[in-house]
Amino acid sequence: MGFLSAILGAPKIVDTVADTVKGGMNMLDNAFYTDQEKAATAGRVMETWLEIQKATATENSIRSITRRVIAWLVMGLFLLLVLSACVIWKFDPAWAVYIRDAIIETKLMYLAMIIGFFYFGSYGIGTLIKK
Repeated sequence: MGFLSAILGAPKIVDTVADTVKGGMNMLDNAFYTDQEKAATAGRVMETWLEIQKATATENSIRSITRRVIAWLVMGLFLLLVLSACVIWKFDPAWAVYIRDAIIETKLMYLAMIIGFFYFGSYGIGTLIKK
């Protein structure tokens, strides 16, 4: 740095140039998202998600019990409608189509998938981790 400061005449300019070059190198390094960085990020996301699941699984407040009851009711209603549509299809296809359309229009299918993943998926992942 002493040689460059003698040429350029001011140490502040040399420091600024060095900082700019260093910043440019960091920008170049951050421009590429490698597979190792993706795997590390995915690992951190999964660890955070599992910590959230552990915290909510051990919770036994009135609110958490109510959430579980609502989750069971929504899943039960969805499965009841799907199974009833399957059974009714044999006897009256128009009613089965009506039930299917009701499930689709009310977006009950998406709600059931979200609740199933959030409440019941954590149990499945927990059993896989314990193995």
